[in-house]
Amino acid sequence: MILTAAIEDSSIDFGDFFKGQLPGKFLQLLAWLALSRVGTYIPLGGVDRAAFQGSLDQNSLLGTLDSFSGGGIGRLGICSLGIVPFINAQIVFQLLGVLYPKIQDLQKKEGEAGRKKVLQWTRYASIGFAIFQVQSYFCVHTLIENRLTWHTWIK
Repeated sequence: MILTAAIEDSSIDFGDFFKGQLPGKFLQLLAWLALSRVGTYIPLGGVDRAAFQGSLDQNSLLGTLDSFSGGGIGRLGICSLGIVPFINAQIVFQLLGVLYPKIQDLQKKEGEAGRKKVLQWTRYASIGFAIFQVQSYFCVHTLIENRLTWHTWIK
């Protein structure tokens, strides 16, 4: 009896969902996710992908990293890292907010303008993290695979 009354309640209208900003933001999120997935299939230039893929197959640690990235590392695409650098930058800025009161004031007391400023800093830091992580992947790859040197898979 109560269940049927809840189902027949006319105050719940799913048409209201499409009237606000949420559907546009949701579609934008889906577009960014699709773009990042397509970006993993756009190959990096100057890399012998067959030699790199062979080393991934032979090494369990690199194979595990590849599986955590959804196979993006093995494809050597321009978006192979995904959103990991941005998440790392966000974590760092959250921790910096605890350590430095000025950043915490920007996040909390300055309102929307302060949060936008910290978000912009986070975006810049994510570029630095991406560069660092790419270099780390290549260095770990060369350290673990001592048979495969830089000159064998860089054209």
